[in-house]
Amino acid sequence: MELFWLIVEWAALVVVAAAVLGFLYFYFIKFAHPGEVVRIEDIKDGNWHSVPMKGGTMCSDGSAYEIYIRKGSSKNLMIYFAGGGACWDGYSASRPITLMSALGGNSRSLKSFYFPKLQWFYPKAMGGIGDDKDPKNAFRDWNIVFVPYCTGDMHIGDIKNTYTYNGKKIEIHHNGRKNSLAALDWVFGNFRDTDKILVLGESTGAFASAFYTPLVADHYADKKIYSLCDAAMLTSGRWKDILDTVWNSQSQKNLGFKIGKDIFEDALIHRVDSVKRQIKYLHSNTLYDDVFTKFGAVLNHQSTGSNDFIDQWTANTKASMTRLSNSDIDYNFFITNWGYDPKKHATQHTITTNEFYHKCTADGVSYAEWLKRNVIDDENLSLGQTLIQQ
Repeated sequence: MELFWLIVEWAALVVVAAAVLGFLYFYFIKFAHPGEVVRIEDIKDGNWHSVPMKGGTMCSDGSAYEIYIRKGSSKNLMIYFAGGGACWDGYSASRPITLMSALGGNSRSLKSFYFPKLQWFYPKAMGGIGDDKDPKNAFRDWNIVFVPYCTGDMHIGDIKNTYTYNGKKIEIHHNGRKNSLAALDWVFGNFRDTDKILVLGESTGAFASAFYTPLVADHYADKKIYSLCDAAMLTSGRWKDILDTVWNSQSQKNLGFKIGKDIFEDALIHRVDSVKRQIKYLHSNTLYDDVFTKFGAVLNHQSTGSNDFIDQWTANTKASMTRLSNSDIDYNFFITNWGYDPKKHATQHTITTNEFYHKCTADGVSYAEWLKRNVIDDENLSLGQTLIQQ
């Protein structure tokens, strides 16, 4: 019996030691902070590197801001705007995304709203289109500039707000515009000779892709710019107040469009400038997005007690994609119900940088293949038309 308990104790120690070593490996080696550089010429390998940003840049909690770079073997360039929620009032500002909230499991209602500081390990965890070890990834040799997100304002705010909730004051630096412009200035100064350029984003970063692609197109005026917006759909009558009053985005002056109820659609076809740019817009959504349906419910004060808030989001998505398809812009879409969970009446949120990149399909074609054919091959391909028409 003593031998048995001795074996149990040693087995427990081995398990604990393995867990500790695993944590140390991932924290200090696998996801260690990327080494710092100043210019693209400083990078001599294919690893991720950090570039500190200056000029008044910061995260919502006032901490330092930086961007991340991985040098590719081609002359093609990706500018990736990260997602990570948003906040616009005391309730949402009081609920940042933390490790504990992320581990809290899935809920019918949204429990946390935004990242208050940098998550520097994110670039190294970038899969899908960012996986340079995947021979099936047509973008594996591209240069990537990763623009992280930590300001709760879709990368466009320019104001410091003090919110109050339950008597507690929360100070938020909505500093997205300064951060984004600093990142793009670095891109423009370091990538002067490029082939193809893809501006992309997921979740709230998808909106930033739509907002800043015209600026990229103006700088690289002789090139066709590709803009990928993965999971860009949130309609609300509150956008004008949130973008221009709460976040001080000055949308017409700084972003070039009039705000209605669908700010993604507004950014593409309700512009106030008359500049003709070479932009090909690529728009992807899953039919019952498990995250943005909940964001929409909070924005629009909808009950989550039934599936009505999900079905309304889906109807808005299909209607917007139809209007954009019928407009005169260069636009192709990908919409799918792949992976539908009938118990939750939900589909996954994003596709581009995760395990769904190759798995997710529409009309029998994978998302990765759709993206390759639209960008690499410059084919015009939209998928999921039957879902839109249902």
